[in-house]
Amino acid sequence: MTQVYVKYNPYLLKTDISINGQEISADSILYKNTKGKRLQEWIGQFPQNLKKELNCLNFEIEFQGFALDWDDFKDAFKYACEKGEIGEVNLKFLESKSQDEVEEKIYQIFDDLQNGPVEEFKSEKLVRAFKEMGEAVFPINVIATMSSGKSTLINALLGKKLMPAKNQACTATVTEIKDNDKTVYNAVVYNENGDVINQFSDIDYDKMDELNEDPDVHRIYIEGDIPFLDSKSIALTLVDTPGPNNSQNQTHKNITYRAINNGSNNLILYVLNGTQLSTNDDASLLEYIAQQIRTGGKQVRDRFLFVINKMDAFDPENEDIDSVIEQAKKYLLKYGIEDPQIFPCSAFTALNIRTELQNIDVDNISRNEMKKLSSSARDTISMIDKLNENESMHFEKYSTLSPSAQQMIDYKLNQAIENEDTKEQAIIHSGIYSIEAAITAYVKKYAKTKKIKDLVECFSEVLEANQVMENARQSVANNEKAAKACAARAKIIREKIDNGSEAKAFKKRVKNLNPLPQIEKKADELILNASDKVSRVFKTYDYIITNKQEAQRLVQQFSMMASDAIAELSAELENTINKEIIEAGSQILKEYQQKLEKIDDSVDDKTLDFSTVDLIRGALASMKENASEWESDKFASSTVSEVGEETEEEKSYYEKVGEEEKKVLVGTHQEKVGTRQVRVGSHREKVGTERVKNYDRMWFQFWKPKYYDEDVYRTVDDYKEEDIYETFEDYEIQIQDIFEERKEKIQKFSVDVSDIQKNLSKKFISNIKNGTYDALNYADEQIKNIKQQFMAFFDGLDSSIKQKYNELEKVNSDEKVKKQELEKSQKILSWIEHNKLEIQDILNV
Repeated sequence: MTQVYVKYNPYLLKTDISINGQEISADSILYKNTKGKRLQEWIGQFPQNLKKELNCLNFEIEFQGFALDWDDFKDAFKYACEKGEIGEVNLKFLESKSQDEVEEKIYQIFDDLQNGPVEEFKSEKLVRAFKEMGEAVFPINVIATMSSGKSTLINALLGKKLMPAKNQACTATVTEIKDNDKTVYNAVVYNENGDVINQFSDIDYDKMDELNEDPDVHRIYIEGDIPFLDSKSIALTLVDTPGPNNSQNQTHKNITYRAINNGSNNLILYVLNGTQLSTNDDASLLEYIAQQIRTGGKQVRDRFLFVINKMDAFDPENEDIDSVIEQAKKYLLKYGIEDPQIFPCSAFTALNIRTELQNIDVDNISRNEMKKLSSSARDTISMIDKLNENESMHFEKYSTLSPSAQQMIDYKLNQAIENEDTKEQAIIHSGIYSIEAAITAYVKKYAKTKKIKDLVECFSEVLEANQVMENARQSVANNEKAAKACAARAKIIREKIDNGSEAKAFKKRVKNLNPLPQIEKKADELILNASDKVSRVFKTYDYIITNKQEAQRLVQQFSMMASDAIAELSAELENTINKEIIEAGSQILKEYQQKLEKIDDSVDDKTLDFSTVDLIRGALASMKENASEWESDKFASSTVSEVGEETEEEKSYYEKVGEEEKKVLVGTHQEKVGTRQVRVGSHREKVGTERVKNYDRMWFQFWKPKYYDEDVYRTVDDYKEEDIYETFEDYEIQIQDIFEERKEKIQKFSVDVSDIQKNLSKKFISNIKNGTYDALNYADEQIKNIKQQFMAFFDGLDSSIKQKYNELEKVNSDEKVKKQELEKSQKILSWIEHNKLEIQDILNV
């Protein structure tokens, strides 16, 4: 067999591979596919690439790394063997040092760095950046269909009855619970404008129930204990995210889609009612999840956990639990989700064991004591027997867990059996531990390694920059030629930084850098996709509808599809804005470095072994870390999330004309009565007349019916502008025109589908058009702001560069000063080298 050795380091994203004791070359397929990548990105094709590279089928493989990565590595080879893609494989695992050990040592090193001789490590900015990375919050968005037991699941994870449970559509309140390991839960309550309207210490279920009924409450932020993970490791935040069937608030639906679109920055617990899988409420959202998984690879797949709740409702004597699980998988596959991570669960059982039955000896309880219990507690006692006595109800067996996580669950179960702890056995069988284990595994595998990597990179760059400076000081002090070269470069640097052609050219390049056209192009694509998706609803109806209920059903279908399309568009548009602006920031940094390199190249003498960029590399790295401040919560979401919001004028209108018309209007974005033409005019000034014209054509093409008759409908060129931009008051009578005008003429209900399509489509397009305009204008403003921030930052860097060259020139000013500076410099260099070696040792897994 061919001997293969693989060592994977998740902190450095480094993979070392040896074949029969020889390291692979840089030309190797294996090298190219693994270089600088996370294991989860390349492991899926690794067995096939190994076979292709070595032209053999059988291997002996030794893998060194973390247990969680080993699980993925081993599973990839198991899958390849089952498919017959490779032959016999013997796998061996060498476990690396623990993540907790690595993280603890990283923090110790940073404390040492702050107490060392390099002043930069004591700066408030760097300390704050390090602290923010160390206290990174990792959100878990809990999404559910109606009556799936979402609140019960959250409460079970908390081990506390806090979230109100309701068998109705979600409220318009978003609740976030951040872990701080404290048993008291304190809350801050916000209105829709983000203003604090109340605060509570030790908030309880009753108060939460009251707040959820309050229409002024938009968001509740809570800090308390999430017991299954230590907040010192990473701060989890459980987010009770509005469900797919919540059409009460377009902004909240946007939040749901944004959470799904948010890459690896969060985890999704998607809760389904195991007894009622056949619902179309979540069809659009599940299709969107499937799209994200298809384009995102294993890491994105790992972040979606599908909880099949209410499994306790099944009768193991008459129902096959395996079939129930398979049915859930088929249900998800119907929407394009292949091989989902399934977690069957009885959140009800887990919650009540952890709360009402926490101090009750369920094995020796008397009849009188039983009578004193609540009905839910009594039901749970019977459920404990049901879970423990029926092997098919051991839900942990059906969970999608890694081998190491499953081994830990099995160990807990064996301990509970040995201790005759029936409650602990039932909790394990309820499936709640499996969900907690999957969350913990994802956090350790992705979030923690990224956090440690960011922490190390943050101060490694500072160490490197200071090492360059001290080496330069030594070189200038000991080498007369280097001293003269440094003085020559310093003179040119000062001149060109202050008023040189490179500085002017750099400012011009920054000024001309504009990612907005790319954002606009993507926005156009998103609007066309949304329009196409929503327009499909009309294709299922005949040309004429003669039943009013059917016409109303069409309006309802359109309303729901339009709401979903708006939410998807807002998530995609926000992601595009973030991506383009961050890339613009990176390009500006690159332009600045190129400016400095060009200045260095203008110096004839190449004696110096350091560049100007090297002297400030730590500051540049810090600026890159601050790029996260430009992301969604800072700007894009504040505008994009409002797409589809209804205004006070519309809300009062809905109260006047009723719910049916409300469904038609699909929440127009901030239109003011009688002022729409003025708004459009202001948009024209900002984004250009041609763009408005393009949207007008898009609207016409969208509503143009499948039974298009040139004699009846005008072409887009003939369609008058005032017809397109009618006022809100004119629209008030449109629904009555549709439903009543023909009724008067024909003595029975009859409506042309094209009439409905025209009015609904027009409102939908105007909605997303105006919302997109605002998002683009806001993005444009943010681009300008970022440029200003960068220029201010670069002014500071320019001053720092001149100061560093001044320090280097002073080294040769006096022999006594030179001696003192050299001694000081040598100590700093020794200190830097010691810390660099310590960091390398820690990260050498």
